[in-house]
Amino acid sequence: MAATTPPTEPEALSPKFPKLQSVRLRAIITGFILCFFVCYVPANQVYSVIFSLMVPPVSALLFMVGLNFFLRKISPRLAYNQTDLLVIFGICAVACACAAEWINVTNMATWSYPLRDTDGTVRDYLTKYMPDWLVFKDLKTVQDFRGGGHEIGYAIGKIPLFLPKWIAWGSLFFSICFATLCINSLMRGAWCERERLSFPLIQLPVALAENGGNGPIWRSRYMWIAFGVMFAIDMLNGFNYLYPNVPSIPMKTIFDIRAVFKDPPLSNIGDFRISIYPYMAAIGLFMPSDLLLSFVVFFLLRKATHVVLASYGIPQDTFSGTGLTPGPPYFDEQTWGAVFAMFLGSIWVSKNYLKEVWRDIRKGAKPEDGGVTHRWAFVGLIVSFCVCVGFGLVGGLPLWYMVPYVAAFLIFSIVLTRIRAQLGPPTHEFAFFGPTSLMSRFVGTRWITDAQAAYVGQVFMYMNRLFRTHPMPFQLETMKMGQLNQTRQRPIFILIACAVIVGFFLGSFYQTANSYRTGNVGWSGVENYVQNLVKDRHGPDVMGITMTIFGFIMVMLLDAIRFKFPGFPLHPAGYVLSMNFGVDYYWFGLLVALLVKNFVQRYYGLRGYDKLRAVALGILIAEYLAETIWMIMAMATHQSTYTISFNDRSLGVQ
Repeated sequence: MAATTPPTEPEALSPKFPKLQSVRLRAIITGFILCFFVCYVPANQVYSVIFSLMVPPVSALLFMVGLNFFLRKISPRLAYNQTDLLVIFGICAVACACAAEWINVTNMATWSYPLRDTDGTVRDYLTKYMPDWLVFKDLKTVQDFRGGGHEIGYAIGKIPLFLPKWIAWGSLFFSICFATLCINSLMRGAWCERERLSFPLIQLPVALAENGGNGPIWRSRYMWIAFGVMFAIDMLNGFNYLYPNVPSIPMKTIFDIRAVFKDPPLSNIGDFRISIYPYMAAIGLFMPSDLLLSFVVFFLLRKATHVVLASYGIPQDTFSGTGLTPGPPYFDEQTWGAVFAMFLGSIWVSKNYLKEVWRDIRKGAKPEDGGVTHRWAFVGLIVSFCVCVGFGLVGGLPLWYMVPYVAAFLIFSIVLTRIRAQLGPPTHEFAFFGPTSLMSRFVGTRWITDAQAAYVGQVFMYMNRLFRTHPMPFQLETMKMGQLNQTRQRPIFILIACAVIVGFFLGSFYQTANSYRTGNVGWSGVENYVQNLVKDRHGPDVMGITMTIFGFIMVMLLDAIRFKFPGFPLHPAGYVLSMNFGVDYYWFGLLVALLVKNFVQRYYGLRGYDKLRAVALGILIAEYLAETIWMIMAMATHQSTYTISFNDRSLGVQ
């Protein structure tokens, strides 16, 4: 991986304290109580949790900061301190991540097959081959989902029916999340301390929690000016959404370039919009300039690739070349090659640290930060890895397939987590990307049976559909916030593990309750994956393997250039992130952020950037507070409201 980037600005909290702090019980209790709210949101307002800095945990932190204001008025001893607030935020963030998209693409499989038996793939493959201990197949058991109309009390009464299935699915989810937690624990010394990764996405929670919610950001007039302007715009746009006669100030999609191109090859350019999304542009101000430029450059190159290939008679669109529609221009394969290259780069950067870790594993040494020993984290990783592989073996998948399958996913998770810690992208979608497509290219699909195709397509769907709320980066960010406060890492490790369990079960329950209320059976793309496996039998894909090697070489070349010429502006992480859908929403906003940031730094220096940082925080606070208001209103009224997100809430019942 490319050389680490220095922090975008001085850390708000010193990483060195003379004494390790303990986690207070009141923070733990408060954090898990708030999980009942933050885990409710993904099931009912999914568009508020589809970006890197999810809304519900920030909403919970804003609530705690407001509560602290009144507690200090009563008695300063009653107020939560800085460590308390960051622990609460970390618990909520991890739980919310686990309750979000991974649950969304798998939970409905538990009960929806009998309701979708008119779909040939569901009837002939999924219902036929999925094991009874994971899914319901009797229509009488799930008949009451049809039509919806049941409130949450009805869903509570159904918990005994669903609990065995949730425990079965939960053991798989917990094993992969515990594996990533153990990796984070093993690597925390390198990623949180030695390599000085900048962690741009924790800038907002750290600023909010500083001095117990009474930090300097609240005394910045630049923050308050930006907050007032942005909050007024969001509220105005929200009222315009409800009452169209009210004027609005467009801040999301301003113009769709694709609409201009009516004829090929330009009509094959895919999703190509001019959008701002202020909260994403504000996050961009914390990102290193080379990544901002890389985002835009590689995104535009991807769009040019669509047009060039279409001009040669190869139809292209937004998702062409992914696991959903495998083939040219092989974006999926290029990304996998880039991921493997960045993984090897990260190993090289951390080689000396890894030698120390292995020595600690052999000796059982206790870490200085009061965390879980490397020996126990390593044992936990091995056991969790074996459980994940075992799930595949139970479904009839061979060992030679499952070991590289799970390993590839963990390698991707490590690269994604390190990219986010180092560079802080506003989203990391990786739509329809995962180890299923990778293995299909390298070992083919002629050998796989229909039963195996159905099993791997459904059971491991969460490893292949979306990664906007991948739990591993949230785990590491929680550890980092603990390290900034010199908080003992062992209780943080335990709290993260507990938050995974709480998030999974609350997310599963709330998703089920939402379907009982709305009658919505959901969609995850499983059918497409199964069809790709059973209808297109082939051996190893030579072109797919070649393009994987191309992606690998591309990153290695970029790393070599950056090593030779440190000022080279293109970062390989921009290549990895921009080859997949997601940047399409907000690339223009990042371009604006790059221009503004470079202008301020060039002409006003560090003092000017400090003011720009306060403006960025004001925009973020305003956007997240406005989204909290409109989000709560939508859940309370069950009607659509305005959202700052790049996908609008669907009209009608929410």
